[in-house]
Amino acid sequence: MNNVVGKSLFALMIASLLLLLGACSINVDDKDKKDGKVDIQTPFANLKVDSSEKAADNGIPIYPGAHLRPKDKDDTHSVNLDLGAIGFGLKVIAAEYETDDSPEKVKAFYLDKMKAFGSTLTCNGHSGGSDVHISPHKDDNDKKLTCSDTHGDGWEIKAGSDDNEHLVSIEPHGSGTRFGTVLVQTHGKQDTL
Repeated sequence: MNNVVGKSLFALMIASLLLLLGACSINVDDKDKKDGKVDIQTPFANLKVDSSEKAADNGIPIYPGAHLRPKDKDDTHSVNLDLGAIGFGLKVIAAEYETDDSPEKVKAFYLDKMKAFGSTLTCNGHSGGSDVHISPHKDDNDKKLTCSDTHGDGWEIKAGSDDNEHLVSIEPHGSGTRFGTVLVQTHGKQDTL
C-alpha cells in the first residue's frame, strides 16, 4: 500500500513540475552580442536583466564629459535588474563611469544634483554598494540611510530612503575619477514600487 501511495505522490510531483515548467517563459536577446538581455517569467516570480548602455538610466544625471566605463571581458559596468515575486520586489539600476576631472569636482556636482531625490547623506569611503533590505513593515526608523560600514578613499552620496535609494559612489582613479550611480528600490508585502 505504501509503495502505491509513494509512486502516486512521485507521479503527482513530476506532473506538477512539468506544468510549472510549461508555464515558465525564458527569453534571451542575443541579437546584439554586446548587450545582454534576459527575461524569465514564472507563475511565482519574474526576473529581467538588461546590461545595455540604454538600460543604465536610473534618473541620476551623468557628470558632464564622463563616459561609461569600458567593458572588461564580460563585465559591461551597467545593469538594470528587476525582480518581482509574491510578497517582495527588487529593482537595481547601476552604471560605472570615468572622467578626467578630479574627485572633488565630481563630488561638488553630485552634492547639488542629489538634492532632487530628497535629503542627502555624504559618507567618507565606500560600503561596497548599497545595503538592500526587504522589510514587510513600514517603520521610518528602518528606512533611514546610514554610513555605518563605509571605509577607504572617496565618498558615497546617498538620497532617499532605505527602500528607494539613489546613490553615487566616487573614488580617485589615476589622475581622474571613477564613479558609479545606483538606484535601489525594494518592497515587501505592504509596500509597492
